[in-house]
Amino acid sequence: MIEVLKKQKVYKRVFEDACNQLRKSNVKERFQKSGITYRESEKGYRAEIPFFNEIITMLYPEFKFISSKSPVVNLVTKVIILHYINFASGDALNMNLLSYEDIPGCKHYMPIFEKRVTKPLEKAFALNRDAFLEAGRSLNGFEETYGDASFTLYPLPRVPITFILWEADEEFPPSVRVLFDETINSYLPLEDITVIARLAAMRIIKAARIHYGQDDI
Repeated sequence: MIEVLKKQKVYKRVFEDACNQLRKSNVKERFQKSGITYRESEKGYRAEIPFFNEIITMLYPEFKFISSKSPVVNLVTKVIILHYINFASGDALNMNLLSYEDIPGCKHYMPIFEKRVTKPLEKAFALNRDAFLEAGRSLNGFEETYGDASFTLYPLPRVPITFILWEADEEFPPSVRVLFDETINSYLPLEDITVIARLAAMRIIKAARIHYGQDDI
Protein backbone atom coordinates (compact mmCIF):
# COMPACT_ATOMS: atom_id res chain seq x y z
CA MET A 1 0.00 0.00 0.00
CA ILE A 2 2.84 2.39 0.84
CA GLU A 3 4.49 1.69 -2.55
CA VAL A 4 1.21 2.39 -4.35
CA LEU A 5 0.87 5.72 -2.56
CA LYS A 6 4.46 6.62 -3.43
CA LYS A 7 3.83 5.88 -7.10
CA GLN A 8 0.64 7.93 -7.04
CA LYS A 9 2.55 10.84 -5.51
CA VAL A 10 5.25 10.60 -8.20
CA TYR A 11 2.71 10.42 -11.02
CA LYS A 12 0.78 13.36 -9.60
CA ARG A 13 3.94 15.48 -9.63
CA VAL A 14 4.77 14.34 -13.18
CA PHE A 15 1.21 15.17 -14.24
CA GLU A 16 1.43 18.66 -12.77
CA ASP A 17 4.77 19.24 -14.51
CA ALA A 18 3.27 18.14 -17.84
CA CYS A 19 0.30 20.49 -17.35
CA ASN A 20 2.64 23.39 -16.66
CA GLN A 21 4.69 22.57 -19.75
CA LEU A 22 1.61 22.67 -21.96
CA ARG A 23 0.48 25.96 -20.41
CA LYS A 24 3.80 27.50 -21.51
CA SER A 25 3.44 26.18 -25.06
CA ASN A 26 1.56 27.21 -28.18
CA VAL A 27 -1.40 24.89 -27.53
CA LYS A 28 -2.71 24.96 -31.11
CA GLU A 29 0.71 24.00 -32.43
CA ARG A 30 0.98 21.16 -29.90
CA PHE A 31 -2.38 19.74 -30.97
CA GLN A 32 -1.52 20.05 -34.65
CA LYS A 33 1.87 18.33 -34.31
CA SER A 34 0.32 15.48 -32.34
CA GLY A 35 -2.41 14.93 -34.95
CA ILE A 36 -5.24 15.66 -32.51
CA THR A 37 -8.62 17.10 -33.51
CA TYR A 38 -9.60 20.08 -31.41
CA ARG A 39 -12.18 22.85 -31.15
CA GLU A 40 -11.53 26.33 -29.77
CA SER A 41 -14.05 28.39 -27.82
CA GLU A 42 -14.03 31.40 -25.53
CA LYS A 43 -13.45 29.05 -22.58
CA GLY A 44 -10.47 27.24 -24.12
CA TYR A 45 -9.99 24.05 -26.12
CA ARG A 46 -11.75 20.72 -26.43
CA ALA A 47 -9.33 18.10 -27.81
CA GLU A 48 -10.44 14.64 -28.96
CA ILE A 49 -7.64 12.10 -28.50
CA PRO A 50 -7.92 8.57 -29.96
CA PHE A 51 -6.49 6.23 -27.33
CA PHE A 52 -6.55 2.57 -28.41
CA ASN A 53 -10.25 1.86 -29.08
CA GLU A 54 -11.68 4.81 -27.16
CA ILE A 55 -11.77 8.58 -27.46
CA ILE A 56 -10.50 10.64 -24.55
CA THR A 57 -11.66 14.24 -24.49
CA MET A 58 -9.36 16.74 -22.84
CA LEU A 59 -10.71 20.13 -21.78
CA TYR A 60 -8.05 22.83 -21.65
CA PRO A 61 -7.15 24.80 -19.54
CA GLU A 62 -9.08 22.76 -16.94
CA PHE A 63 -7.15 19.57 -17.80
CA LYS A 64 -10.33 17.59 -17.40
CA PHE A 65 -10.25 14.17 -19.10
CA ILE A 66 -13.37 12.30 -20.21
CA SER A 67 -13.33 8.78 -21.71
CA SER A 68 -15.86 7.48 -24.23
CA LYS A 69 -15.71 4.05 -22.55
CA SER A 70 -14.60 4.36 -18.93
CA PRO A 71 -16.04 6.36 -16.02
CA VAL A 72 -12.54 7.44 -14.94
CA VAL A 73 -9.32 8.24 -16.82
CA ASN A 74 -6.44 7.09 -14.63
CA LEU A 75 -3.40 9.21 -13.85
CA VAL A 76 -0.98 7.12 -15.94
CA THR A 77 -3.14 7.62 -19.04
CA LYS A 78 -3.35 11.36 -18.42
CA VAL A 79 0.44 11.59 -18.10
CA ILE A 80 1.04 9.59 -21.29
CA ILE A 81 -1.38 11.77 -23.25
CA LEU A 82 0.16 15.01 -21.99
CA HIS A 83 3.69 13.79 -22.67
CA TYR A 84 2.62 12.84 -26.19
CA ILE A 85 1.11 16.29 -26.81
CA ASN A 86 4.11 18.10 -25.32
CA PHE A 87 6.70 15.93 -27.07
CA ALA A 88 5.17 15.50 -30.55
CA SER A 89 7.48 16.63 -33.35
CA GLY A 90 4.94 16.49 -36.17
CA ASP A 91 7.24 14.17 -38.16
CA ALA A 92 5.51 11.90 -40.66
CA LEU A 93 5.51 8.19 -39.86
CA ASN A 94 7.97 6.45 -42.17
CA MET A 95 6.93 2.82 -41.47
CA ASN A 96 10.54 1.82 -40.93
CA LEU A 97 10.00 -0.53 -37.99
CA LEU A 98 12.37 -0.87 -35.05
CA SER A 99 12.46 -3.38 -32.22
CA TYR A 100 12.60 -1.96 -28.70
CA GLU A 101 16.32 -2.62 -28.26
CA ASP A 102 17.09 -0.73 -31.50
CA ILE A 103 15.45 2.47 -30.30
CA PRO A 104 18.28 4.80 -29.22
CA GLY A 105 18.58 4.72 -25.43
CA CYS A 106 16.33 1.68 -24.86
CA LYS A 107 18.65 -1.32 -25.15
CA HIS A 108 19.69 -1.15 -21.48
CA TYR A 109 16.04 -1.50 -20.42
CA MET A 110 15.32 -4.59 -22.54
CA PRO A 111 15.01 -6.97 -19.52
CA ILE A 112 12.33 -4.70 -18.02
CA PHE A 113 10.53 -4.48 -21.37
CA GLU A 114 10.54 -8.27 -21.72
CA LYS A 115 9.22 -8.76 -18.18
CA ARG A 116 6.41 -6.24 -18.57
CA VAL A 117 5.46 -6.63 -22.23
CA THR A 118 6.64 -9.65 -24.21
CA LYS A 119 6.67 -12.35 -21.52
CA PRO A 120 3.06 -11.80 -20.40
CA LEU A 121 1.93 -11.94 -24.04
CA GLU A 122 3.92 -15.12 -24.69
CA LYS A 123 2.39 -16.77 -21.64
CA ALA A 124 -1.15 -15.69 -22.56
CA PHE A 125 -1.06 -16.64 -26.24
CA ALA A 126 1.44 -19.51 -26.44
CA LEU A 127 -1.05 -21.73 -28.27
CA ASN A 128 -3.83 -19.31 -29.12
CA ARG A 129 -3.13 -17.08 -32.09
CA ASP A 130 -6.85 -16.81 -32.83
CA ALA A 131 -7.42 -15.17 -29.43
CA PHE A 132 -4.42 -12.92 -30.08
CA LEU A 133 -5.82 -11.74 -33.40
CA GLU A 134 -9.33 -11.31 -32.06
CA ALA A 135 -8.00 -9.16 -29.22
CA GLY A 136 -6.14 -7.01 -31.73
CA ARG A 137 -9.27 -6.52 -33.83
CA SER A 138 -11.31 -5.53 -30.77
CA LEU A 139 -8.76 -2.77 -30.08
CA ASN A 140 -9.10 -1.42 -33.65
CA GLY A 141 -5.87 -3.12 -34.70
CA PHE A 142 -4.85 -3.58 -38.33
CA GLU A 143 -3.97 -7.18 -39.17
CA GLU A 144 -0.44 -7.74 -40.53
CA THR A 145 1.26 -10.68 -42.25
CA TYR A 146 4.21 -11.26 -39.90
CA GLY A 147 4.75 -14.43 -37.87
CA ASP A 148 1.83 -16.74 -37.07
CA ALA A 149 -0.36 -13.75 -36.21
CA SER A 150 0.25 -10.01 -36.06
CA PHE A 151 -1.46 -6.66 -35.92
CA THR A 152 -0.70 -2.98 -35.46
CA LEU A 153 -2.38 -0.90 -32.76
CA TYR A 154 -2.53 2.88 -32.55
CA PRO A 155 -2.49 3.75 -28.83
CA LEU A 156 -2.13 7.37 -29.93
CA PRO A 157 -2.60 8.96 -33.39
CA ARG A 158 1.09 8.92 -34.37
CA VAL A 159 2.30 6.03 -32.21
CA PRO A 160 1.75 2.72 -34.04
CA ILE A 161 2.92 -0.46 -32.30
CA THR A 162 3.10 -3.79 -34.14
CA PHE A 163 2.74 -7.03 -32.19
CA ILE A 164 3.93 -10.30 -33.75
CA LEU A 165 3.24 -13.77 -32.31
CA TRP A 166 4.91 -17.06 -33.10
CA GLU A 167 3.03 -19.89 -31.42
CA ALA A 168 4.82 -22.62 -29.47
CA ASP A 169 5.48 -25.92 -31.21
CA GLU A 170 7.38 -29.14 -30.48
CA GLU A 171 10.74 -27.46 -31.05
CA PHE A 172 10.36 -23.85 -29.98
CA PRO A 173 8.67 -21.91 -27.17
CA PRO A 174 6.25 -19.10 -28.02
CA SER A 175 7.75 -15.78 -29.06
CA VAL A 176 6.41 -12.25 -29.26
CA ARG A 177 8.11 -9.37 -31.00
CA VAL A 178 7.08 -5.74 -30.63
CA LEU A 179 7.98 -3.17 -33.28
CA PHE A 180 7.76 0.62 -33.31
CA ASP A 181 7.87 3.19 -36.05
CA GLU A 182 11.30 4.79 -36.35
CA THR A 183 9.78 8.11 -35.30
CA ILE A 184 8.65 6.81 -31.87
CA ASN A 185 11.26 8.79 -29.92
CA SER A 186 10.08 12.01 -31.54
CA TYR A 187 6.60 11.46 -30.09
CA LEU A 188 7.23 10.00 -26.64
CA PRO A 189 10.08 10.32 -24.14
CA LEU A 190 12.05 7.11 -23.64
CA GLU A 191 10.52 6.17 -20.29
CA ASP A 192 7.01 6.33 -21.78
CA ILE A 193 7.75 3.89 -24.59
CA THR A 194 7.80 0.96 -22.17
CA VAL A 195 4.71 2.29 -20.40
CA ILE A 196 2.61 2.60 -23.57
CA ALA A 197 3.70 -0.86 -24.74
CA ARG A 198 2.79 -2.32 -21.34
CA LEU A 199 -0.61 -0.65 -21.46
CA ALA A 200 -1.10 -2.16 -24.91
CA ALA A 201 -0.10 -5.65 -23.73
CA MET A 202 -2.47 -5.42 -20.77
CA ARG A 203 -5.33 -4.36 -23.02
CA ILE A 204 -4.62 -7.18 -25.48
CA ILE A 205 -4.71 -9.78 -22.71
CA LYS A 206 -7.82 -8.26 -21.12
CA ALA A 207 -9.65 -8.14 -24.46
CA ALA A 208 -8.84 -11.80 -25.13
CA ARG A 209 -10.06 -12.85 -21.69
CA ILE A 210 -13.34 -11.00 -22.20
CA HIS A 211 -13.89 -12.75 -25.53
CA TYR A 212 -12.55 -16.25 -24.73
CA GLY A 213 -12.86 -16.48 -20.96
CA GLN A 214 -10.34 -16.19 -18.12
CA ASP A 215 -9.39 -19.88 -18.13
CA ASP A 216 -8.39 -19.94 -21.80
CA ILE A 217 -5.90 -17.05 -21.66
